[in-house]
Amino acid sequence: IALEKAIAALLSAYQNKQRILFFGVGNSGVVAQDAHHKFFRLGVNTVSYSDGHMQVMSASALEPGDCVVVISNSGRTRDLMDACDIARKNGATTIVITASGSPLASAGHIHLSADHPESFDKYSPMVSRLLHLMIIDILATCMALRIGSTTLQPLLSEMKSNLRSKRYT
Repeated sequence: IALEKAIAALLSAYQNKQRILFFGVGNSGVVAQDAHHKFFRLGVNTVSYSDGHMQVMSASALEPGDCVVVISNSGRTRDLMDACDIARKNGATTIVITASGSPLASAGHIHLSADHPESFDKYSPMVSRLLHLMIIDILATCMALRIGSTTLQPLLSEMKSNLRSKRYT
């Protein structure tokens, strides 16, 4: 049910030409960049930030109807908590992808649980990154299906055509 709520919020932001921001730091910052790339290709007005100052500044400019997706393995990063709180205060829908029971899990409107059995040891960053990427892939795929091929096909064809000159034949 949380996944459906997240998709509905993201789709509404897309349909109303609102912004969708992705926040993360460290490994989660890389996932946020990947999310930006996937959603941007769908024609979504999106950006990602992995810098805490940029996150706070951009969260300060959010409005009702905008969405922010905050990604964190631990759910305890101060910069992400601050940005999430500011975005929520400004009326944006906050979707958090993080561990259950963490401070961030209860700070967002919608919590997409990213729990894994590993402790915070040497393997945890890899496992959490793969789990977070999978959740982003699910969100992007559901968005693409709901946007529909009639809308997406011309955009993706145009992008592909314009990128041809970037490759050697």
